[in-house]
Amino acid sequence: MSAESSGAVTLRILGMHCGSCARTVEEGVRQLPGVRGVSVSFATERLQVEGSCVAAEVEARVRELGFEVAGAEGGASVEPQDTSSAAGPSGFFAFLRGQPDLFGATIVAGGLLVGVLLLRLLGVDSILGMRATSGLFGLGVVVVGLPVAAKGIRALVFAHRVTIDLLMSIAAAGALAIGETGEAVTVLLLFTLGEALEAFSAERARDSLRSLLSLQPRSATLLETENDGTVRTALRDVDRIAVGDRILVRAGERVPLDGVIERG
Repeated sequence: MSAESSGAVTLRILGMHCGSCARTVEEGVRQLPGVRGVSVSFATERLQVEGSCVAAEVEARVRELGFEVAGAEGGASVEPQDTSSAAGPSGFFAFLRGQPDLFGATIVAGGLLVGVLLLRLLGVDSILGMRATSGLFGLGVVVVGLPVAAKGIRALVFAHRVTIDLLMSIAAAGALAIGETGEAVTVLLLFTLGEALEAFSAERARDSLRSLLSLQPRSATLLETENDGTVRTALRDVDRIAVGDRILVRAGERVPLDGVIERG
């Protein structure tokens, strides 16, 4: 997290699974007083806010929307960590285990559906069994649907947006109202699976972006001209290179910054 004298606030946001999540964060933060501009990058999980707002207020609003802020304690860096997700089904399940909300919802809904199907295959079709099945499905809808509904309501209240979370909650509630508990669980299961797959794809894309960013040199050779006209070299962090500075790129080195080639 960083708060500059110009009133700019930069945060890294965790939990954005799709572009709609990024728009929810953007619109929610835009409602804060004193905010002049908001930019959210879904690919890099970066939120940038300009205005007279306070960083603590921005963090609080992000959490109200149901997302987490990385680096909020102790001024930790907001740079993405160099992590990688394995490809294929094994990578997806490993990623899913690291997402408690998605993992729990998928396991509960999927377990209920598989269990009920097994009971029906075994011939448990009595009235008592059907009532027990409906009760289990209803419990599953509550367990899986409440977090989804809460996220949709937060987006409606704080960002003034109707999101897919709210629409899916309404669909599940409608299925419950007409007694179709199995359909309600199925809707929520498919939705949570879709969310998990979308989050996994987004994380894989971020891994590719991080691998590209890791190729950028962290330092550059600065050319400094002395009063007597002699030129000497000094190693500097790229963050300390100003517009108009001249740098030296030796044979075999990667170009650390954008610029104009003067010679060579």
